[in-house]
Amino acid sequence: MIDISHDAKTGTFRFSYKRHVYIALGLLFVASGLATFTGPWWQGILEALLGKVHVVVESKYQWAVGGIQVAVGLTLLAYKHFVLDVRQAKLDADKAMIKHADLGIDQVRNYLSCLVDDHSYKSSLHSHFHEVHTRYVLPEFSFQDKKTASLYGHFSSLGNELETFVGTYFWVFPKGRPVDGDFRYCLAPHWNMDREMTIYDSMKVAEYDALKVKLHQLVQATSSSFSAFVARLKELGHV
Repeated sequence: MIDISHDAKTGTFRFSYKRHVYIALGLLFVASGLATFTGPWWQGILEALLGKVHVVVESKYQWAVGGIQVAVGLTLLAYKHFVLDVRQAKLDADKAMIKHADLGIDQVRNYLSCLVDDHSYKSSLHSHFHEVHTRYVLPEFSFQDKKTASLYGHFSSLGNELETFVGTYFWVFPKGRPVDGDFRYCLAPHWNMDREMTIYDSMKVAEYDALKVKLHQLVQATSSSFSAFVARLKELGHV
């Protein structure tokens, strides 16, 4: 099947091909080539027409034409079998793996938003974020599609960097076990006047501001890489 779509904004057309098109075209070329070897029905007509303009068509050329047609057909069939089918098998495996373990895309984005908006997070969201940015690094869960694997690898690397920062500069606030057991962590609460710093200290405020800038940079980079990864999954129909 050949799909033709038109982009009204750019005025361009886009063509996409289904894998079975290669089978149809391949068999068509092979059949046509084999028919040429035995002398196709149109050969006599073509020779007569070309003869009128003094172009001589020798019958021996039908073997070359037939051979080319068969070669083209076999090439299309081989490309479908050894390239397209292999790639599709990898995409299918990736999709099944994604479906088996829900990414919780909204949860990841909520976690990143909380870090920027309130400089805090709930432990449940952090646990989910850790699971998402580390799970598919494991060999048994690695993506088979190269582009997907590359985008995830970039996100995972930035996620590790962000998690290291969070683990170093975030502490439980307020102290004490919450009723639901979902602890809240805040960025250096002892350097924040709205949290644990009861007496203003300009040096501590400056240190907090520096950490805040670094946090925002890490979150922005991680968020952008995650969005690129999710966009790839949507493009492939995985989510």
